[in-house]
Amino acid sequence: MTKILKILVLPYTHTLSHISRPLLIAKELRNRGHEIVFAGESPKIKFIEREGFVVLPLYEPDPEMLFGNIRKGKLRFVSDAVIERMIEADLSLYNEVKPDLVLTDGRFTAPISTHIAGLRHVAIVNASSTEYRALPYVPFFEWLPDWLVKRDGGLWEKLDLLNLKLEMFVFDNVMNVFKRLSKKHGLKKSITATNCLTGKDITLLADIPEYFPTRRLPQNYHYIGPLTLKSNLPPPSWWPPEKGSKPLIYITMGTTGIGEFFERVYEIFKESEMTAVITTGAQAKGIETVRGKLYVEPFMDGDSVTEECDLVVCHGGNGTIYQALQHGKPVIGIPTIPDQSYNMRRVEALGVGRLITWKEFNYNPKVLLKAINGVLSDPSFTEKAQWMQAILNTYHAEKTAADIIERYMENHICPK
Repeated sequence: MTKILKILVLPYTHTLSHISRPLLIAKELRNRGHEIVFAGESPKIKFIEREGFVVLPLYEPDPEMLFGNIRKGKLRFVSDAVIERMIEADLSLYNEVKPDLVLTDGRFTAPISTHIAGLRHVAIVNASSTEYRALPYVPFFEWLPDWLVKRDGGLWEKLDLLNLKLEMFVFDNVMNVFKRLSKKHGLKKSITATNCLTGKDITLLADIPEYFPTRRLPQNYHYIGPLTLKSNLPPPSWWPPEKGSKPLIYITMGTTGIGEFFERVYEIFKESEMTAVITTGAQAKGIETVRGKLYVEPFMDGDSVTEECDLVVCHGGNGTIYQALQHGKPVIGIPTIPDQSYNMRRVEALGVGRLITWKEFNYNPKVLLKAINGVLSDPSFTEKAQWMQAILNTYHAEKTAADIIERYMENHICPK
């Protein structure tokens, strides 16, 4: 490609998963000579700045408000006033930076604001956050017994389709600000609560179809494979952990977890026969490393720990699950928001791990130890995780994404 692009990257910087995915693509694009500018306002922008990128200030929704609403099951996850303020902030930033392209991950106003500004827009998203997902987000009919409706039968497929239509209809009409703004600004395709995280021009699915299938996927939607966090953090002084013949468990709740979880896990693992590495995401205090038993850090290189461990316990975040499967390790997930529950239902369906609800864990934390023992004693979980590992090894997500972006822009802008 002859033209050097100026690309503005807008992740939701309050969560590492939304930072790490565009960061990987941005590094690949920078290596190809393109100019990259980030924007955001959370303290986690330090992870972007460490990679040598400029980060401009940009208003973002408060994470306690956003994730608080999501955990409470509120379909109206942000107010109309927040959406309007975000769009104003977007447009002001576009005017300042004057990019050729906007790349987003979690910026749900971007499809509308880039249309208003006349800019090209590419978004990174999971298949679960699109209108083309093949599986329901909220399984309305899961209560029906298998003897009544076979899960692999035609009737179940029709119920899934009905389920998808119902959940999207309700969500889009409760959170109807997106449709209202789409009409106001004359968008050809209406933006809705269901598709607000997708790209106006190109959507990059950070998934594989075996894990998250889709249906009737348009040509401007591309599976690129997972984009998992690559950390340049140096190992702690105690690395590698002393585990002997005991199972080593990696415990992480990303940056959307609940702080009290770590205190409870710490206590039950102190009494267990296992060794654990716990990364708190700086969400817990007062728990410390006990050499040979419990190793506690705010952040670590996830790939190093995952490769060393026997099993991953997490919040059910998409990136953490994929990271575990890239190393052929089974997963136990304790989700706290609907996205994570959706992810973990797929983990169970594929036989690569187990789901524990927050309610179950909260009532009796030792249920986690029982689940770990159950998964480790059944070799089928590891065998299926290694099957997924073989598939994932065929993907090169950041290179594929950069190729797609360059090819699209070459066909839609005039070279210098």
